[in-house]
Amino acid sequence: MKTSRRALLATPAALLATPALAQGAWPNKPVRIFVGFPAGGTTDILGRVAGQILQEALGQPFVIENRPGAGSNIAAQAVLRSPADGYTLLLGSPGTNAINPHLYSNSGYDPRTDFLPIGQIAEVPNLIAAHPSLGVRDAAGLIALAKQRRLSYGETSVGGSTHLSAELFRLMAGIEATHVPYRGSAPMMVDLLPGRIDFGCDNLPSILPHIRSGALVPIGVTSTGRWSGAREIAAIGETLPGYEVTAWFGIVAPKGTPPEVIQRANAALRAGLSRPETASRLQELGATPLPGTPEEYQARNVAQYDRMGELIRRAGIRAE
Repeated sequence: MKTSRRALLATPAALLATPALAQGAWPNKPVRIFVGFPAGGTTDILGRVAGQILQEALGQPFVIENRPGAGSNIAAQAVLRSPADGYTLLLGSPGTNAINPHLYSNSGYDPRTDFLPIGQIAEVPNLIAAHPSLGVRDAAGLIALAKQRRLSYGETSVGGSTHLSAELFRLMAGIEATHVPYRGSAPMMVDLLPGRIDFGCDNLPSILPHIRSGALVPIGVTSTGRWSGAREIAAIGETLPGYEVTAWFGIVAPKGTPPEVIQRANAALRAGLSRPETASRLQELGATPLPGTPEEYQARNVAQYDRMGELIRRAGIRAE
């Protein structure tokens, strides 16, 4: 996966360029996009793809600023404290858009009212995988084994989409399993690859190389259907109808941002994401582009806010 990420970050500017829009008042200086996670991860790379699209279309630098911490609450709060003039934006993730207000006693914001959606960037499924020593090959096999003996599972971020993916699988399958939390993909793999935990859930881009090498067995992707880049891997929903948890990303602005800024940024983002070259690069990352309107982005955020809140309550998850 490292090769694909380097290729993505090294994509020539012309590849992701969109036709320049008519000159206007915004932007006439650099724009900052805050990302609530460290550089190099899926969220950061998608932010850089979006920033490059906007920069090429609108003629000003779109600079990524990484502000990790508290599940991206630090970045979100920093954006809300900034002037609502279109020059400080946020890379919206499942945490900021739907999860954190349910997970933290005080996240400091309500994503439904404190941010204005500009547009979605992409959707990324997660993937549940098992150690080969279990002798299972699919979701049905893992469920059957888990009903015979208690298994252990890992995830990469307490309260994040990988954790919720694993918890929804456990709840819908009617199984008990020992939860082993990790802070990131690499620490989890230290235990999953040698079989110290039985199965785990990670973002598709991070875990797919281990599937393709044979080190892990795919149980299923967490999207509603199979991922187009690896159709041989089943979706969990084929065994558990109605199952679905994905990570979706987009750009949001603090409330009060002028409508013309939202509209102009959305038009540029949609045009760039609709280019075949951009779709191809995102595919390498394990992502599906989601060009659309601000209204479509907000509808997804609101629906997932309610859904993730109910899942967090059912699973009894709280931020540590």
